[in-house]
Amino acid sequence: MKPSLRSVLILAPAIAIYAVLCLQLNFTQDDAYISYRYVANFLNGHGLVFNIGEQVEGYTNFFWVIFMALAGSLGADYIQFSKLLGALCGAGTIVVWYLIAEHLFFRRSVWYVAMTIALVACNGAFAYWSPAGLETAAFALAVSLAIYWYLMGNWLLVAALSWAVLLRPEGAVLAALLIVAEFVSERKFPRFSVLTGLIAFVFCLPFVGFKLAYFGSILPNPFYAKTGFDSTQLANGTEYVWFYLKHYGFLGIGIALALLFYQKLSTELRALLVILLGYLLYILLVGGDVLKVHRFFLPVFGLHSIVAAAALYAVVGKLELKTQHLLVIVVMIPLMALTWWIPRQYVLGYNQTERAFVHRMGALASAIVKVEPQTLTVATPTIGKFGFELLGHRVIDMLGLADTTIARRSEAPIPGMVTTWKESKHNSAYLLGQNPDYIVFSTGHKPSAPAERALILYPEFNRAYRGIVWFYQHAEYSPQGMLNTAFKRVREIQPIDGPRLPVEYSDLVSKGLDAQTDGRHAEGIELLTKARSLAVRQAADYFTEAHWSLALAYLAVGRSEQGVQTLSEALAIDSFSFGPHRDLYSIAVRSGDFVSAEIHRSWLRKLTPWYLPRLDSLTNQQVERLRRSRN
Repeated sequence: MKPSLRSVLILAPAIAIYAVLCLQLNFTQDDAYISYRYVANFLNGHGLVFNIGEQVEGYTNFFWVIFMALAGSLGADYIQFSKLLGALCGAGTIVVWYLIAEHLFFRRSVWYVAMTIALVACNGAFAYWSPAGLETAAFALAVSLAIYWYLMGNWLLVAALSWAVLLRPEGAVLAALLIVAEFVSERKFPRFSVLTGLIAFVFCLPFVGFKLAYFGSILPNPFYAKTGFDSTQLANGTEYVWFYLKHYGFLGIGIALALLFYQKLSTELRALLVILLGYLLYILLVGGDVLKVHRFFLPVFGLHSIVAAAALYAVVGKLELKTQHLLVIVVMIPLMALTWWIPRQYVLGYNQTERAFVHRMGALASAIVKVEPQTLTVATPTIGKFGFELLGHRVIDMLGLADTTIARRSEAPIPGMVTTWKESKHNSAYLLGQNPDYIVFSTGHKPSAPAERALILYPEFNRAYRGIVWFYQHAEYSPQGMLNTAFKRVREIQPIDGPRLPVEYSDLVSKGLDAQTDGRHAEGIELLTKARSLAVRQAADYFTEAHWSLALAYLAVGRSEQGVQTLSEALAIDSFSFGPHRDLYSIAVRSGDFVSAEIHRSWLRKLTPWYLPRLDSLTNQQVERLRRSRN
């Protein structure tokens, strides 16, 4: 069979499978909008900045940002450009791994080549990230090209390594791994990889100089925000790698077999095995990734697949060629199915969740801008789409990705705080000192991230901020509708001079809000009552959203008198509370107390005038249901 025909017969189905998965999973990751905001500010003449006037490297993908800026300067839609380029880079990665597999296996059997490419093409995580707007697939392409040119002994390896470093800091790790791989596999001084690495380093020196001159640091700010170099980071990395192996553990069998037959492997395959194991170790040591769906593993999907194919050859390679073909096909088809099927629900679930989250945060940012004529300062732990919709306004990243103070001068971890978030950096005192006009939590009214849970321990936050809402509804993401919450500053923030609430308060509030939202109202009452009692004993202002949720839990279990009393208590504490006014208005209308209803309505007109049409609709429905039940 002619090489060109063989390439088409193997690559065409693989690219087709990959393209179908990309179309099915097509979305834009929230973090991509961080880079988009840098691009937008650059194109508007403000420089590479997240907030105008603040030179902080809040991205980790310099070259990707430059690509988008060039596209935007030529009049292209840089968001769609990044998505298309990512998808093309993913397809290019498949082609490069085909070339690597051809180089390694063409004398043995074309089916080993087909197996390698098929496993990459069927990988849902690979198709998930390629069109997501991030640099992930472009970096995977740079890694695969570097490995290919390393195997071929081609000096173009210098270009691939330079490209990788400019795309992501891990490019330097790749260069180091190639040196180790050449030394271990060939048992001699790694001349080629050392020389290419040094030349690439020289080529990247202007980039390093620019970072030092413009940002004042070689490493990007997210490095300081995300890394901790402690046992927690190691535990996170171990969990991240283990979860990958849970989904693709059958490929791990390939690693085990390759180690078992290590002496039988060619020098090149030994080098690839060393690179794969070294990269897995690197991912483990840096604590994995905060983004789900195996993003950090994209550069090694091809490596993992080729090692699996090599391990299979080591087992059956001495059999008759026709028997080998049959066995490879018998193994390949189930592996393709498992590659897609095992993580399928996980991939699809996160895909849908991320789409919904990005749309909701964009809607909330747009709603805030619509009712606020002045330039704002807003703080949030999820600065992607939300921040992009607030161009021209200052957005404080509560996790520190785009804020040097939080990233490098974080408050000490709060002993006993329990959270599922891996981003643990926070500095509530600094944040409150910036007097943000709004603070937006990632999950609405419930504090979830450590930065949010630490914040509600400060009486100054609880005294100065009150939750206000917009009704959000979307046919696909929220057909029943929901309240989109932001905390607005209604008072000046007093100097922080008092003690914080104990961490137990944050845990009780978080668990209580979860219970009330999930319909476990009795449990919610117990937890939220304990939280309120704890705050009262401390003589400290406490989180009013918890007080409102306690009232809703009382009403949900039929304890109407206590519910109304708790709502009234909330307003006695602070008349700026939206929730208690809303519910007491509805209760007053249903009971015919129109004087009280008008008092609460006047407050709602002041606090959230945009919500009144929705409130009237709900109240009218309730009154009509009550009338029908009485008839």
